[in-house]
Amino acid sequence: MQIRKKLIVILIMLSIFAVVDTAAASSFIRPSANTTTVTFAVIIVAVAVIIGFLLFHGGVKYVTPENVLDTEIRKHLYDYIDGSPGSHLREIARELDLKPSNAAWHLRKLEQTNLVRSRFIGGKKVYYLVEGGMEIRKQAIGESILKNNNAREIMQYLQDHPGKHLLEIAHALKLNHHVVKWHIKKMYMAELVEGDTSNSAYPVYYPTEIGIEALENITNYVKKTAA
Repeated sequence: MQIRKKLIVILIMLSIFAVVDTAAASSFIRPSANTTTVTFAVIIVAVAVIIGFLLFHGGVKYVTPENVLDTEIRKHLYDYIDGSPGSHLREIARELDLKPSNAAWHLRKLEQTNLVRSRFIGGKKVYYLVEGGMEIRKQAIGESILKNNNAREIMQYLQDHPGKHLLEIAHALKLNHHVVKWHIKKMYMAELVEGDTSNSAYPVYYPTEIGIEALENITNYVKKTAA
């Protein structure tokens, strides 16, 4: 409210200066132009009054951490991300029956008020809550990566057969080794797997606790959505 009052005062002062300046200018120009200058001054005052009215009565609202969730759409977005961290924009929009552009606009407001964070994973922008700290972030990113079928198969294979190298994984799952390498790289950076070269010329991989938890969560999610 204090900000609104200050803006109203500034607008009124600017409109007064404009009117005074216009009136002064009209005294130095030919009489035929007086009507135009006066009309211009009236327009300035009218615009200032309209904007001041909107500000004073709440027509123009500032999004703050305190009121950002007052909007029903943003509350639904926040709750959805809380339940499905690591979801990307189109997935969120589809599940909540929103236009992607509309969802993106409200998600920006959630980011600006420090309730939500985003990160690009595999070319897609995924979202997770700030609340919960680093562990929530890792979980969200991990689950986002494992939404890919190949990545999920690789993680499941490593959970069942830890200590396998890239070519062994590719052969067992009948996947191109370049595909496996690409997914392993992402999973390694997200701390879903760890590599060990102490007993082999090639790194062998093991699932981490984060990876196992992410696999369990995303497997349950896939089963639930398929039901």
